[in-house]
Amino acid sequence: DVFNNKGFRVFSAMEQGSSHPFHFHDAAWLGQVSGSRLWYFLPPDTPKVKPKVNGCEYLYGSVPLPSGTTACVQEAGEVMYFPSKWLHSTCALEPWSVGIGGQGGSPNVYDQGFEQLLSKHDASEAAQKDKMEECGVFKSEKQTPVKEDNITEKDWKWFDGNLNEYYNKLERDEHEKRDPNVITSYAVHRWMGPEKKTLTHYQLVREAIYEHVIRRFPPSAETVAGDGVALRVFDAGCGLGAGLMWFEQHEPSWELVGHTISEDQYNWIVNDLPEHRFTAYLRTYDEPLGDGGIVTFNAIYSIEAAIHSPNLKISLTAWSKALSPGGVIVIVDDFLSVG
Repeated sequence: DVFNNKGFRVFSAMEQGSSHPFHFHDAAWLGQVSGSRLWYFLPPDTPKVKPKVNGCEYLYGSVPLPSGTTACVQEAGEVMYFPSKWLHSTCALEPWSVGIGGQGGSPNVYDQGFEQLLSKHDASEAAQKDKMEECGVFKSEKQTPVKEDNITEKDWKWFDGNLNEYYNKLERDEHEKRDPNVITSYAVHRWMGPEKKTLTHYQLVREAIYEHVIRRFPPSAETVAGDGVALRVFDAGCGLGAGLMWFEQHEPSWELVGHTISEDQYNWIVNDLPEHRFTAYLRTYDEPLGDGGIVTFNAIYSIEAAIHSPNLKISLTAWSKALSPGGVIVIVDDFLSVG
């Protein structure tokens, strides 16, 4: 029934940590489009699992797995098929876990208890865009774009494409406004999210490292990790060292290295920042291993710096060669701005 159109189609969208408890139905298949999910299976003759719990609790270890359980992780691009009556439970492992598939039988059998809509949603397209704009997910053309840091196209051409002088001038102009003890004062990224935070970038990078390298759920942005997972992490274009300082405070067991091509930014890190353990070098990020180094990194991240690469293919190749097996490269960028 799953393959001959006698069943029904399935669309599954789950946020990280959401789950389906153990249940069973006719044969089904699911193709993972984005993210990954953890599956638990029990044979058809297994008694019903009680009480029903969030399947992610098995991963955390807060609830023991039922005897005889088989587990596997489904990554994006993979298809999961299981026969009729097999008990199964799932746990979404990434912030956006999406799958499409098919299931035998009739959808009418699986009453989910959703409340019936009292009226259909008939807002106009203009009203929908206004609401999306209010929520921060849409920017209308009527808004006047704000130029970051007052850097105009003419200003950029004045530097003749010299990134060193570009960042040197930014640092000299803003130096007195920065507080070495307050990361947000020298985290010069564009703000992100509805709360308009510049520190959101670092938590996004942290989440990616936990999901793809450490392979478990990341702590909250306020939490300092205390489990001692030792990683080597490279900041490609570390600027004034805000990211390195944030990670040092939140992940004290990580060995952190950063490169900047700005002499003034480098001097700020060396002379102005409080005592720190991370290492910064006045060097292009196309040389993450320095002068023939062989000690690679578990993770490499670039925050609003990859756009300045004169040849992104060369940069990505260099970062890939400096990556340890099972490592991850995380790039946070929004658009190719002036400069």
